[in-house]
Amino acid sequence: MNSSYEISVSDLLSPKAILLDLTEPDKTELLHFLCTKISKLYPDVDLQIFFTDIMKRENDLSTGIGNHIAIPHAFAESVQKMHLLFATHTGVEYDSLDGKTVNIIFMLAIPPDENKLYASFLMKVSQLMRIRELRESLMNTRSTEDVIMLFQKYEGTD
Repeated sequence: MNSSYEISVSDLLSPKAILLDLTEPDKTELLHFLCTKISKLYPDVDLQIFFTDIMKRENDLSTGIGNHIAIPHAFAESVQKMHLLFATHTGVEYDSLDGKTVNIIFMLAIPPDENKLYASFLMKVSQLMRIRELRESLMNTRSTEDVIMLFQKYEGTD
């Protein structure tokens, strides 16, 4: 992979874009809440278009990848750079590939020309989320700073 597409989850994370212990009762409400939050944080994300695109993607194939993880995402014409919103949830039914509830969510708004960066991000998250200790620590943390420190630790960037 081209080194210009190396990516660090901790570098993309911002404390203001980390939400912990969400309790929305279902997948649609959760996704609408997250889309609202990401559109408020990043003005280049249009709420209505982004939410529509997110739901279309979910209806085509769930982004619940298993092991209690979901990566809802959409490519959006208005988005200038890739934005990440990270959240933990107490446990929501998500139509995941393994049938488990989702507790860890990585929401991405991606510019249309960033396929390689997106693929690099997916590969990095896939590697990191195989680490059970990291998943468990993320689900149990109560601090946005701790979320960033956990990713830095497991990415070797601390």
